Amino acid sequence: MVQLRCQSAQGKRIAPVRASAGVEAQYYQAMHTMLRRMHKEVLNDLAKAYKAAEPQIAQDASPLARLVKVMDQLTAKWRKQFDDAADEMAKRFVKSAQTYTQSSFQSELKRNGFTVQFKPTRYVQDMTSRSIAENVNLIKGMSDDHLKGIETAVNMSVMRGRDLSSLSEALQKQYGISRRRAAFIARDQNNKATSVINRARQTELGLKEGIWVHSSGGKHPRPDHVKAGKDRLRFNLTKGAYIGGRWIHPGEDPNCRCTWSVIIPGFDDD
Repeated sequence: MVQLRCQSAQGKRIAPVRASAGVEAQYYQAMHTMLRRMHKEVLNDLAKAYKAAEPQIAQDASPLARLVKVMDQLTAKWRKQFDDAADEMAKRFVKSAQTYTQSSFQSELKRNGFTVQFKPTRYVQDMTSRSIAENVNLIKGMSDDHLKGIETAVNMSVMRGRDLSSLSEALQKQYGISRRRAAFIARDQNNKATSVINRARQTELGLKEGIWVHSSGGKHPRPDHVKAGKDRLRFNLTKGAYIGGRWIHPGEDPNCRCTWSVIIPGFDDD
C-alpha cells in the first residue's frame, strides 16, 4: 500500500471530490431513452386495442381479456429488452463514475504535490461490482413498476368504463412517475458510486480520516447533515460518521449530496 504523508509541518488539505453532473446526466439519458421508447410503443399498441374495444366497454361488456393479452405481450417484450440492456447500462455508468472520481482525486493530489497512479485492486473491483449489481436491480425494478402501473391503469379504465382519452391521461401520469424515478436513480446512485469509489481509493493510500462537507444543495436538507458540515465533523473513512444515531458516510443516505475533505497525515485542522 502506498501511503501519503505530508512533509511539511502545516500539511495539505485535499478538496472534496463531488459527483459529476455529466455522469449523472448521461446515466439518466440512457434510462430515459429506453423508458420513452417503451412508453411510446405500449401507448400506441394499447390505444389500438382499446379503441377497438371501446364499444364493448360502453355497453358494459368484457373486453378485458383482449387488452390483457396485448399487455402481456408488451410486458414480456419490454421486460426482456430492459433485462438485456440493464447490465451494460449499469456497467457503463459505474465505469464513468469510477473514471471521473479517480481522475478528480488524482488531479487534486497532484495540485497539492502528490503523484499517484491508481491500479485495479480487488477492493475497488468488489465495490464497483456491488454498485453495478445494485443499479441493474434498480433499472429492472423501474421498468417492472412502470409496466405494472400501466396494467393497473388499463384495468381501472375498463372497469370504470372510461374512454381512450382518459386512459391516455392516466398512462401519461404513469410515465411522469417513472421518468422522475429514473432521474432520482441517476442522481442518487451517482452520489453513492462517487462516494464508495473515492473512499476505497483513499483508504488504499493509507488515508484514514475526512471532514464532512455539506452539499448546500437540495430543497429539504437534512438538519443533522447541515450541522455536521458546519461543525466540520471529523470521521473515520472506514467506520463513517455517527449522525442521527447511526454510522453513515457522505452520500450514503437517499439523495444525499454531501461529500468530505480527506485529511493527509500531518494536516493540522485548526
